[in-house]
Amino acid sequence: MKNLFTSNYFYLALILILLPVQIFLGIYLYFSAEIPSPEEVSEVDLQIPLKIYTADGKLIGEYGEIHRTKLEFNEIPEIFVQAFLAAEDSDYFTHTGVDLFSLIRATYQFLREGEIVSGGGTITMQVARNYVLTKDRTFERKLKEIFAAFKIDFYFTKEEIFELYVNQIFLGNRAYGIAAAADIYYGKALSDLSLPQVAMIAGLPKAPSKINPLINPRKALNRRNWVLGRMRDLNYINEEDFFKARNTPITASFTGVTPEVDADYLAEEIRQYIINEYGLNSYKEGYQVVSTINSNFQASARKAVEKGIEEYERRHGFEKPENYQALIPDLFKNRSDFFYSFFYDPNEFLDEFGIELDTKNPFSNVMRFLERLSKFKNLNPSLVLSVKKDTLVLIDELGKIQKIYLSKLKYPIRPKINENRKDKKLTDFKDFFNLGDLIWASNPNEIEQSIALHPKVQSALVSIDPSNGDVLAMVGGYNFNASQFNRATQAKPQLGSTFKPFLYAAAFENGFNPASVINDAPIVFEDKNLEDVWRPKNSGGIFYGPTRLREALVQSRNVVSVRLLQELSIEVVKDSLERYGFDKGELPSDLSLALGSYGMSPLNNAKLFSVFANGGKRVSPFFIKKIILPNKEEIIFKEDTEPSKGIYLSKWYGYKAKIDNDFEVDPRVSFILNDILKEAANRGTGRKIRSLNRKDFAGKTGTSNDAESTWFTGFNPEILTTVWFGYDNPKGLGDQEFGSTTSLPIWLDYMSTIVDEIPYKNLKKPSGLIARKINKKTGNLATTEDKDVKFEYFLN
Repeated sequence: MKNLFTSNYFYLALILILLPVQIFLGIYLYFSAEIPSPEEVSEVDLQIPLKIYTADGKLIGEYGEIHRTKLEFNEIPEIFVQAFLAAEDSDYFTHTGVDLFSLIRATYQFLREGEIVSGGGTITMQVARNYVLTKDRTFERKLKEIFAAFKIDFYFTKEEIFELYVNQIFLGNRAYGIAAAADIYYGKALSDLSLPQVAMIAGLPKAPSKINPLINPRKALNRRNWVLGRMRDLNYINEEDFFKARNTPITASFTGVTPEVDADYLAEEIRQYIINEYGLNSYKEGYQVVSTINSNFQASARKAVEKGIEEYERRHGFEKPENYQALIPDLFKNRSDFFYSFFYDPNEFLDEFGIELDTKNPFSNVMRFLERLSKFKNLNPSLVLSVKKDTLVLIDELGKIQKIYLSKLKYPIRPKINENRKDKKLTDFKDFFNLGDLIWASNPNEIEQSIALHPKVQSALVSIDPSNGDVLAMVGGYNFNASQFNRATQAKPQLGSTFKPFLYAAAFENGFNPASVINDAPIVFEDKNLEDVWRPKNSGGIFYGPTRLREALVQSRNVVSVRLLQELSIEVVKDSLERYGFDKGELPSDLSLALGSYGMSPLNNAKLFSVFANGGKRVSPFFIKKIILPNKEEIIFKEDTEPSKGIYLSKWYGYKAKIDNDFEVDPRVSFILNDILKEAANRGTGRKIRSLNRKDFAGKTGTSNDAESTWFTGFNPEILTTVWFGYDNPKGLGDQEFGSTTSLPIWLDYMSTIVDEIPYKNLKKPSGLIARKINKKTGNLATTEDKDVKFEYFLN
């Protein structure tokens, strides 16, 4: 009996020992088809993003689903290895792919909560999880992950697994792997990153889409500081290094191989074109686009638009801020900064991994709101927490409390009363600001502080080569990050007086000439197409009597233009305008057409004005010089070498169009308009151009009714630039605002920085024109007795 008992006990023990092994093997065999092979694990999917360059080779945009660069283990700086071990798996080099203690803790949390709370995952398990297996948070997935981790640990060395991990891990913003993350967030190589930058990247795997420094700087900062603390606790860094790194502000910004030129609006137009032509694979197959943009011109255009908008906002006063008092918890309203130093610290609301606990932070709603807003001019969106006579207490998107002092403001605050008036200089913050006001503020450490509102007025600039259509510079608005609406291509503001040159060109084609006289006198119209009796008037309300058409256009006389349209007839003018490129069906059928009641994008405005810069030929603006395909084949957009085939250019909106070599407009008429607009640039509404000390530029200002939209278009045969200024939702800019005060200064700021690069060139006079002396007052041919005379051009 004893031997039998002993024998049964032995077999029972053996069964109990082998049973877990059998279960383990059974589960492994059950999942084996779904567990990756070593070859699958080691495969790294390298993808090359779409890149867009200026004509002179500077990067303006990069787009792609994945940005990845493969590294060998010996290329990874030791500090990076230490940072990831501190953040993700401090026992990585000692366990067998699975940390049993962490798994036991995760199992206990699962049994307690009824769902997976923490993964208990190692770096090896993340390799399995992120690249071969589903990411669903299920118990079955966790088992697959464990088995895959054992297999990976068996087949690969620790160094090889770590290499796989840092090459494949997703780190937010299309960055896969640490080399890509260093490039995208900092525009640097790994070896050039500082300790806080290394810790920032190492903290991302926990929640790369939620806590990266571009999406949520505040949460990223908390997580980074937690990683630094772990590195200190593991003796990877000393106490001094820890505190120095912990106090370093976030320096990340989206780079992705840092764009060298700010041309976001243009880059987005090109991106859409490439995707439409070549599909989504162009994001990852290494397409390269060389645009027509001149990097120097683009940089100058960007600065000029920003300056023009900011100066307009400054001279019209500080608008009443939008108010979001409801977002501020009652306990924290109208408290001093002294109160916050004791009762509020954003670092108190973090979990054990440095991840913010949104439900516990009283300002989480405030910070989420501010994080959605764009910075500008290094000013951060902030809400006012407290208002005193000489001090504002603010909270920014990072949850930091700061103070703004009235005495330290770089620019005094003069509140805006309306578009025509602003109040006296503010001497008491309480007279204007309220709890919950949204403002943008400078860093509190600056000697001179600044506060502002994000500009609401907008502007757009398009600069082309009128001889071939190359787009040399394009700005679609003040801030692409705040609004992707491209006003250069998508907006259709009223043309105002920039329409007049086309009206006068139609007149010269239909029997009028620059010496023709029309009476500038009051007139009343009861047009059935207009809602009310209309009394057109000139700027300033003055009437000048009989006026030659040249003088009327130079001085942009409204009444003469309306009378001219009436004499020609609307239908005759619309027929002429159609040949210039206007859509006849969209043109208004009333006399307001004479004053530019028709809307058009700045890009199309530049296109139509090209007939006056280019001797009667109209060009279509285009933006791509060549596309380099993944196989290195080049598609080049240029003039066709066979004139009979015309010129084929890639148009802005994604299709190709033939441009005939024939003249769209009588070159004689084009020359006369060019000559008149040069005179307008010398002594008319565009006379500020004289500051360039050039006599080869022509130009025309434009101001619509109530100054809702203002323009300036200036050109010579080498460059044509149009500038628009106004609000997206049209409203008056002010009684003292015109094309000459808003758009023309932007044009001048742009041109003054690049004018030395523009060849001096006048339009060549075509045959079929004759110059005759006329009496300047009557417009008649001069007699020998006439004293006040000038030469004028006539069609021969």
